[in-house]
Amino acid sequence: MAHEWVHQTTAIASTDAFARPGRARVLRRRNGGEWGQSLAELALITPVLLMLVFGIIDFGMGLRAYMTVTAATREGARYASVGNPAGTFTSGGSGQCNGTTTTTAVGKVCATMNGLNLANVQNVSVTYPNGNFPGNPVRVQTTYRYRYITPIKGIINVLSGGSVPSYYQFTSSVDMRLE
Repeated sequence: MAHEWVHQTTAIASTDAFARPGRARVLRRRNGGEWGQSLAELALITPVLLMLVFGIIDFGMGLRAYMTVTAATREGARYASVGNPAGTFTSGGSGQCNGTTTTTAVGKVCATMNGLNLANVQNVSVTYPNGNFPGNPVRVQTTYRYRYITPIKGIINVLSGGSVPSYYQFTSSVDMRLE
């Protein structure tokens, strides 16, 4: 027991940097090395941590875009299935795909895409495979390009040699029976 007490007393006395001037210099050098090691570890882990955070953010926003496109396509198919006109698609967020037109199925799809950039909508098509008669199907298909909102593409391209595309393309297709 006495030996342990002496060891603890020695450890406490040796950490007192102000007790001896020579000891303070030794402790400063040792702490400086640990600070440098921590800085090196931070430099190594920061890109991985940024990729993880940016990946989570972009995955979440991409999933939101996918779910919005799917819901909007479903809404457009429902709108077309009750006898409303199909409409025509004009790219770039103009024409009937301007976000305010709700009198056609194409306009309904684009108006339902709350919060998405309509300029990234590549196509909205409404087709009647067996004719526009009650009981026959109506098919609405929407294609949307999701562009990254974080610099994750640049980080991954540096590490992988440029293998990540600049966008992901979502396509949603819904068939409903005409009433």
